[in-house]
Amino acid sequence: MVDKDAVLIVDDDPALLHMAGAILQELYAVSFAKSGYEMLSLFETDYLPDIILLDIDMPGFNGFDALARLRETEDARDIPVIYLTGAARLESELKGLAAGAVDYITKPFVRELLLARLKIHLDNGKRLRQLSMIEKTKLESGLDRAKFEALAKGLNDTERKALRLVALGYTNKEISTELYYSYGYIKKVVSIIFEKIGFSKRSEIQRYFQ
Repeated sequence: MVDKDAVLIVDDDPALLHMAGAILQELYAVSFAKSGYEMLSLFETDYLPDIILLDIDMPGFNGFDALARLRETEDARDIPVIYLTGAARLESELKGLAAGAVDYITKPFVRELLLARLKIHLDNGKRLRQLSMIEKTKLESGLDRAKFEALAKGLNDTERKALRLVALGYTNKEISTELYYSYGYIKKVVSIIFEKIGFSKRSEIQRYFQ
């Protein structure tokens, strides 16, 4: 059985969440968040969606603020985001695209349009991730073997494989795909690696090999 792509819908309107969920749940694994804060709290767990539908006009912490924080979150920064909004203003659309959203859909949306755009951006996201992983794999020959062995001393086989991918610039999501483990498991493995080698950031590992 093929796993469904995970879609996160973020909106403070219960009617919109219900309507979008009814449209998408047959094709996708759909989750909901009622605010930008709730969305960000999900990323502190083992949850990581393949795409996000994000409302702009939410009280306290709007969609622009939420996307800015999302782009600062390592494993979530490359997730495609489609803005949902009732404000069909050119200024808002340009601001959203400049902030890093891949598309912009006004509410109320047409079912067929929503499904078509979701599929396009999910497919594009997968292609971009595959290309990114291919490019990173090409860098493997540049890893100093002696440095790697010194750093990996005391790690088990899975930890060594994960460390190599971290050094090449892979995210936890990419590592889980490459090693065929769940995202949550890899997140724990990488945390253990940091503790064992005495580093706290991925950038420190990558600088070690420069």
